[in-house]
Amino acid sequence: MIETVYVMTPGISIKQDGGLLVLEQNHEVLRQLPMANVNNLVVGRTVQISTQVMFSLVEQGSLIQFVDHKYELMGILGDEHTSLRKLLWQVNHFTTPGFAIMASRYIVFRKVKAQLAILDQYNKTRHIPNYESIRHTMQALVKRVDRTKTVDALRGIEGLASRTYFSVWHAILSEPWTFPGRKRHPSTDPVNALLSYGYSFLEREVRAYLVSTGLDVRIGVLHSTNDRKDSLVYDVMDLLRQEIIDRFILKVFNRHMMNLDDFDISERGCFLARDSNKGWVKTYEHYMTHAATRLAGVTPRQWIQQEIQYFISFLKDIGHDPVEELEVKEFL
Repeated sequence: MIETVYVMTPGISIKQDGGLLVLEQNHEVLRQLPMANVNNLVVGRTVQISTQVMFSLVEQGSLIQFVDHKYELMGILGDEHTSLRKLLWQVNHFTTPGFAIMASRYIVFRKVKAQLAILDQYNKTRHIPNYESIRHTMQALVKRVDRTKTVDALRGIEGLASRTYFSVWHAILSEPWTFPGRKRHPSTDPVNALLSYGYSFLEREVRAYLVSTGLDVRIGVLHSTNDRKDSLVYDVMDLLRQEIIDRFILKVFNRHMMNLDDFDISERGCFLARDSNKGWVKTYEHYMTHAATRLAGVTPRQWIQQEIQYFISFLKDIGHDPVEELEVKEFL
């Protein structure tokens, strides 16, 4: 099984023994796994990694991502597999208005539908206040996607849908958890903090797989292509946020898998406590590597890869057909 490996514990050394990746601490072997099975290695600041390991992983096409104690990405090492032919195809099509609109419709349609599915599910047991009005708004936004003619207008639909979606999260969370609306930079409460944390993990999952496809992560369609972010990563994340992270975060809080002691709350904002990182990573990895019935029996990590491939196939289809005549529903 191809996997993502997180190594964040201070004092761990990452070495190579033949074809094995070996994790050691105080000269004791903690874990061994085939090097060929690792396609994404996430390494913390206080972890030691040998040059031999870095060389072998890069040589086989794997990605090494360096993060700080908050799991914020600091740098990447690895081959991006981008050929000039693929890069020129991507630049030519992604910057064509008709292509960008079709691709952006795909993303926004899928995102709003996923948000609505979560609210429908929780309304069955939580009885969200004023839900008929909320649902009517979300459905109206879904219908508007296919009629929208500009990417800017699609961004507006996505923003309104997300504000509507998060406006009722307080009603689907169990006590003692509250939710004042989506807040970031910094997060103000545990739910917002863990959402942002979860999205940062999703970002690394998406980035690692996109790099293997040969697409340039800097060039997107829905998110503006600029020097400040890898737009394609954020485009793809919007296809996956609800099904992978939002459902998981709601499960973590509603099943009381974390408590207030797991967070540091101060004037600077709310963050996951440093001592809680290890438990979070263990919970996250268990979730990502176990098959889920709602995902047709595949793991969340496999589903991410599957959905990215579907999206890439869609992009190839509209890149070969007259995009003005296509409707998004043909591909959904």
